[in-house]
Amino acid sequence: MGFERLLANVDDARSNGWFVEGSVSDTEMEFLESLARRSDVRRIVEIGFNAGFSSHAFLRADPQVEVTSFDLGDHEYVATAKQCIDDEFPGRHTLITGDSTQTVPAFAGEHAGETFDVLFIDGGHTYEVASADIANMARLAHEKSVVMIDDLLPHKPFGEGPVQAWREAIETSIVVETGLYQDGEVVDAVTTDAARAWAIGRYA
Repeated sequence: MGFERLLANVDDARSNGWFVEGSVSDTEMEFLESLARRSDVRRIVEIGFNAGFSSHAFLRADPQVEVTSFDLGDHEYVATAKQCIDDEFPGRHTLITGDSTQTVPAFAGEHAGETFDVLFIDGGHTYEVASADIANMARLAHEKSVVMIDDLLPHKPFGEGPVQAWREAIETSIVVETGLYQDGEVVDAVTTDAARAWAIGRYA
């Protein structure tokens, strides 16, 4: 029932003529749920709450999981999505609004030593923002944390920034990639027919 409310919220936003950012696919939500079900995962942080789909996937996967989300909060539907999440998963979700290049390091500074088991990066799609998000999330990781980045689609304009930022993070030994996925399948490289692509890894 809760996820249907999120879908209805997006439909309402579109019917009102509001721009709705892209969100995770069903295949990717299944992958997010699989991460959240791991026995060593209890705390998850994400950049990019948007319509709440990824947060819902994490929270419904395991009743012990808690999620902290960073989002610009610019879209009208974000507040309603947050209320839907709180109604279904009370006390398990925190939303911090603002520019992630500022709010994430500020949070890390105010919560020194606080870490998360999964770090999901799906925020701004420019190279500069994606690169900053990768670097800043390292401050919230421990040695076994899984970092995941979305939209690694080099053939799409919105994917160019994340692809470049992730590649440079690997080349400069900020992250070690442990898996690349195209539409839910492990691949060696993303092809031009990919609808969705993401990667997981760990901070070096």
